[in-house]
Amino acid sequence: MANPTLRWTIQHLSMNVLIALGALLATIAGADEPDRASTTSGQAGSNDRLGPVYRDATYDVTVTKGEPYAQGMIYHPSDPTRSFPRNLTLDVYQPNDNHHQKRPVVLLIHGGGFWTGDSLMWSMVTGAEYFAQRGWVCFSINYRLHGDRGIAPKGWPDNRPTYSATRDAKAAIRWIRANAETYRIHPDYVAAYGGSAGAYISIALGASDEEDFRDELLNLPHERKLLENSHRDQSSTVQAVVSHWGSGLLLGLLRRFDGRSRFDADDAPLLMFHGTADTRVPYSDAIELQQKYKANLELWTLDGLGHSAWGAKHDGLPIIDIAHTFLLRELKITPADG
Repeated sequence: MANPTLRWTIQHLSMNVLIALGALLATIAGADEPDRASTTSGQAGSNDRLGPVYRDATYDVTVTKGEPYAQGMIYHPSDPTRSFPRNLTLDVYQPNDNHHQKRPVVLLIHGGGFWTGDSLMWSMVTGAEYFAQRGWVCFSINYRLHGDRGIAPKGWPDNRPTYSATRDAKAAIRWIRANAETYRIHPDYVAAYGGSAGAYISIALGASDEEDFRDELLNLPHERKLLENSHRDQSSTVQAVVSHWGSGLLLGLLRRFDGRSRFDADDAPLLMFHGTADTRVPYSDAIELQQKYKANLELWTLDGLGHSAWGAKHDGLPIIDIAHTFLLRELKITPADG
């Protein structure tokens, strides 16, 4: 009969050999992964690798226009009891690649003072293809404007279109996360990118609470029905924000509405571009927000420039390149080209 001690020793050695062999195989398998650093968002349960993201234009881009993401209620100008739902749409810009890894997201939110603007105009101004060519999936959204007469909750301060516009942007983010598999996006890497009115919305996305601009109208049956069909099980949070000549207007409206500040250290990191000669959104608005914001905020001052200074450079760098570098750093994405 074999010695029990000897038999235990052989079995123990065999198990160690199997463990070592498994580790070796895992190392060999990992050698075939892209040479960019693997990245996770830091959120629990998120270990998926991102597809490669580049600093320079690398991919051709596929564009899908007019994709419905939710519905918003349109009200009669003189009779608020008369209304009808309308589809809200977005355009998608995707990099053409031959792998199946997930992509980070840039949500583009157009400006226009809540009176004008659309997803196509904004995509052309900001260059949605800029990000898609580098490995991001871009969603450029339409939202309800002043002429759509979307309502706000009772007690909401002046500038009523701001509520429905931000409600729509949050619905778009929830739709994107609900369709993560379809568009191969990583739900923990979502950045909001807006200009002027779109920057107001983007900043609100970065600092407001999940239920803000979502649940205030649930007591209205026709509004409740639309909200319940807008993926309320998904999160509308963003992990970074880029603002072109925006302000904290919407966060101020929230505080006036219920008396509570939304600023805290858990808000999304924020990059702001603002011209000192801006007469539409004064440069002082950027300074005020900088003083209130409790999370990471970078303010790049555009000396002597006004509103919509899209061609601006700072220290010789185009502002869109500065924005891209900011997003890579804050989302902890190591570009594949170094």
